[in-house]
Amino acid sequence: MILDLIAKNAEVKEFKNFYFERYDFDVATMEASFFYSFDEEIFFEEKICFWDENFSVRKDFDREILDGLLFHVHLALGMSYYKFFPTKNLIVKTAKIDEYQQNFWKKMYLNGLWEFFYTNNFDPTEVAIFESQSEKIFLKKDFWVQEKSLVAIGWWKDSIVSIELLKNAGKDFDLVTLAVQDNILYQNTQKIAGKKRLSLERKFQDYSHLLQEWYYNWHVAITWMIAFVLEVAAYLYEYKNIVLSNEKSANFWNIFWKWIEVNHQYSKSLQFEKDFWEYVENYMTANVKYFSFLRPFYELKIAELFAKYGKKYFKEFSSCNTNFKIFKEKYQKNHTWYWCLECPKCAFVYAILRPFLTKEETFDIFGEELYEKKSLEKLFRELLGISGIKPFECVGTNEEVIFAMKKSLDTWKWKLPYILEIFALEVDKNMSENDYKKLEEKIMIPDFSQDIIPEDLKTILLHN
Repeated sequence: MILDLIAKNAEVKEFKNFYFERYDFDVATMEASFFYSFDEEIFFEEKICFWDENFSVRKDFDREILDGLLFHVHLALGMSYYKFFPTKNLIVKTAKIDEYQQNFWKKMYLNGLWEFFYTNNFDPTEVAIFESQSEKIFLKKDFWVQEKSLVAIGWWKDSIVSIELLKNAGKDFDLVTLAVQDNILYQNTQKIAGKKRLSLERKFQDYSHLLQEWYYNWHVAITWMIAFVLEVAAYLYEYKNIVLSNEKSANFWNIFWKWIEVNHQYSKSLQFEKDFWEYVENYMTANVKYFSFLRPFYELKIAELFAKYGKKYFKEFSSCNTNFKIFKEKYQKNHTWYWCLECPKCAFVYAILRPFLTKEETFDIFGEELYEKKSLEKLFRELLGISGIKPFECVGTNEEVIFAMKKSLDTWKWKLPYILEIFALEVDKNMSENDYKKLEEKIMIPDFSQDIIPEDLKTILLHN
């Protein structure tokens, strides 16, 4: 298994170069294979299966266009293996990359690995230098697509809000997932939404025998890798838009380290999307647009919309990552499995949903009152910004949690629970009415000044 095998005391083997060796595509199985190595000594292989029997591949399929798109996917997926030992040089054997591309990929790898560097106390000053050993050039080739969208879903509330807003507006779209294995929450969302889903499969080899001997490991930004894969899917199945549901909260960093703003959600940020869009238009295609539909909203505003539009999903969704790890072999349908009730995501989602739900709805989703859990005190202090740093998870800002707890505090009809008592004593008493008014204006009013959402879709948000 690649993930969750942290050999804490292992001696790390040193390498000089990371190589992008080659990639293939099997037309019969619609499966792409990507190969990498350290010093042409230790090799890795990953596969992406683009076949789904419920969807039809475009009739004007062009292998040259596909190969060009897969080249960029090859470079993106390499980060999953490069992180095991970040070498100074990354050598591309499959095609030539110009100076702009070298700088782009360096930026992607560094921003995707800042949290990794911070956590491992790894010196990032001389890494991620890209060069190529090929004269082959892939030129951008545009292609015809249909006026429809692919909406990327996870099992969290954000993509559900996108689905319901687009459905209510009568837009033509299907769902898409990229996963090592399908899971019940993808199935739940698809079933309730009543939409088709393009199910792409990611396949790994088992490298545990190597990883227990040498490697670094930690989180790397995966959303931007998915972005490149979905460009290929958009070509194969003729979609104009790739719709994500990342929010404004993802733009903000967790900690300032050395000279770096370390953002766990970098690949969900507006800056990434702008850089990605520019790269795609220059080197891949101008016909497919990638953007986050909910970018003008903070997480707390999205929670309000979820409470309004997503009631039918309440018992069938989760935002907890802990219980749905990449190699889990089985899923159990009960609250203790949908929600671990101990992690940053559970605590954050509980806090931002609580003001918009009844007591009964809260217990239907979470099964218990998280504000009574003394074991979560340290975590809630971090989420509020009282102590520590914002957890390295996909959670919103301290200000959102403060305003959410204030809304809960003002409407609480029972004896104050343990966590809300802490909030009242250590945060609320230091805040004025004007402070909260400013927070409300900042957090609850959508900001349309910075986004890359197509105008025909942005109009949907203006009425919500």
